Amino acid sequence: MIWLITKKEILENLLSYRFFILTGLLFLLMGVAGIVGYGDLSQRLANYDILRPAPGSPNIIIEPTPLSMIAKGMEENLTRLYEVSFIGIQIHQNQQSVNRIFSLFAAPDLLFTIKVVLALIAILFSFDAVSHEKEQGTLKLLLSHGIRRPSLIIGKLLGRFLLVAAPFTTVYLLSLAVLSLMPGVVATADFWARAFFILFISLLYTLLFTAVGLFVSSMFHRSATSMVLGLALWLLFVFVIPNFGTTIARSISDVPSSDRIEMEGRLTTIQSIFERIQREKENPGGSEGQRMIQQIRESTVRLIESYRPQMNALVRTTKTILRFSPSGALHLVMTDVTNTGLYEESRLKDAIIQYVGRNFGRINRLEKGEPDTFQYQRASLSEVLDETGLVDVTIILLFTALFITGAYVRFLVYDPR
Repeated sequence: MIWLITKKEILENLLSYRFFILTGLLFLLMGVAGIVGYGDLSQRLANYDILRPAPGSPNIIIEPTPLSMIAKGMEENLTRLYEVSFIGIQIHQNQQSVNRIFSLFAAPDLLFTIKVVLALIAILFSFDAVSHEKEQGTLKLLLSHGIRRPSLIIGKLLGRFLLVAAPFTTVYLLSLAVLSLMPGVVATADFWARAFFILFISLLYTLLFTAVGLFVSSMFHRSATSMVLGLALWLLFVFVIPNFGTTIARSISDVPSSDRIEMEGRLTTIQSIFERIQREKENPGGSEGQRMIQQIRESTVRLIESYRPQMNALVRTTKTILRFSPSGALHLVMTDVTNTGLYEESRLKDAIIQYVGRNFGRINRLEKGEPDTFQYQRASLSEVLDETGLVDVTIILLFTALFITGAYVRFLVYDPR
């Protein structure tokens, strides 16, 4: 019986204008996101080839990941050039091969399309699944013919979900197949494992918002009212909580701005240079240069040690607030799985600090020998899931179960009289 109801839901909507318009919009946006993602990756690979340090150089830059085509995240920060000297670590933006004016009209990546557009399409396909039957009076007829309510509501959920999931899965896999064949893209087994995990999360997210639409549809007798409430929940989860959450996290966390940190570091450097000049006037021929470098190093370490705990607290607060929304949890897990998220940035910063600490003397000729070559491997999928990913997946699962249960219970208590 469930399959018959699922088939009925699919056939009734498959040839509708709604299906063609929304599916066409999804295809268009995902195609544009794939093109833009590959163009951005190609630009970063070109910049990497230009900025890659020569052997023996202490400068640091890591290679862009092809997974940034799916979720750009913080890849722009991760693939910057880090110049190491006696004044510390200087961070430089990569060269840009496109005109700056295009940043005013930047196209969304695939993550944005999934997080925003796919959720909206799922709600637009399901907001009238039950309320339309109530308005037409057909729901009474179905129940009077002995169709069990659990079978009816589950069949409607599966039917409306498949109307969105099947086209999305098709274009997602087709896009990845095309992108994997493009020059510069190395599609390893790890790449495909992460890509299929992202597909799983995306389908779960689609099921969630299908359940949201079904829930509001079960609550009201009019489709217009269901649509308004469904769109309100979509706005709340996709825009309001994530955007205001980051603002609230910044307001309650006492973290100095990056400009202030950089200014303090420069002032320390200027002060150390000035003190060196004064000491050299008093004691010509001394080892004031080495003393100055060590003084700058110690001041930089103290600055980092005082800043990092505050920044880590801000990140934890931000993640906690974002996880009150399934869209926030989706954003966190997808950027972490593609190695372009907060977890990867924290790992890279720790690796750079440890590298500079080990090689500071050799970099600044205070010790004999050449500095080590910086080597960095992005986090594996299992590490990401263990450290942070499973928490976000669990949150999305809980939201999905909550709205499916809500729709199920609301429909069971519906009185058709």
